[in-house]
Parts: sequence; structure tokens; C-alpha cells
Amino acid sequence: MKPTLVADHGLDSLLIHWLVLEKECPLDVEQQLPGDLIKAPYYVDSDILIYDHATLVQFLQERYPGEQLLPADPVSRAQLRQACTLVSDPDVNLYAEVEEILATGSEHMAGREFTLLDIYIGTWLSEYVLLHPISAAVANYWKRISSRSAFKVASQ
Repeated sequence: MKPTLVADHGLDSLLIHWLVLEKECPLDVEQQLPGDLIKAPYYVDSDILIYDHATLVQFLQERYPGEQLLPADPVSRAQLRQACTLVSDPDVNLYAEVEEILATGSEHMAGREFTLLDIYIGTWLSEYVLLHPISAAVANYWKRISSRSAFKVASQ
């Protein structure tokens, strides 16, 4: 069985699919079928089934070295992973955090390089920009990351 990512049209699937495309993982990507017992997104291979979102992100980073979307330094890597978990924290004013980072002149959420944190923030923004007005800085950032070919394919 060829490694496969099963996805739906939810934000978690967008995030995982975008990650798979950025890393150029050699996976088949299939749409979830009605009646499927496991909620998408999930990864299946002949030796493993992964359906937990956080585990899947870690697994893809380790199994498919390709494009490294985490810093090499363990401290920076841990800080970036921790920041990724804040995206889903309802007590964090994520929009204010994004504006604050962009106000420093940073091109991306973790500095000059595109990282996993940009995928998390970009996935969140894909829904946020439909419902809320955004500043020029956030609009420029959104334009930059949403024009990435991997995002365009994943969001179709």
C-alpha cells in the first residue's frame, strides 16, 4: 500500500495537506469517503495509521526529511512547536500576535524563513480573512503565503 493522506475540506486537512505539499512527500492524497470511520485528516501506510493531528505533523517532519520546516536548533524547534500549539488556543488573541510579529519587519512568523508556523498561521488566516477586516501588513503577509503553489493546491 502506498502511503496515503486522507483529507476532507476542514482546516486540519488543509494544514496537513499544505505541509505534505511543501515537504514534497511522496503520498497519494485522497478525499475522505462518506461513512469513513476515522475523521480526516489521517495518514495510512502498510505499517501505520496516524489520525492524531499533532502526531501526524511530527511524523511527517521526521519520516519525510525533504523541505525542513523546523529550525535545526532544538531550542528554536521547541519554541516554534510551542507557538504552533497557540494557534488553536482560544485565550490567545492570534490576530494581535500576528500583527505584532509583522510590525517587527519579519517576513514570516518565525523570521526570514518560511516554517511550519507559517502553515499554521496561514491555515488560520484562510478562514479569518473571510470574516474580518485585516490590516495592510497582514494583507501583504496573507498575499505572500497564499500565493505559494502548495497552498493553492491544498486549498482547492
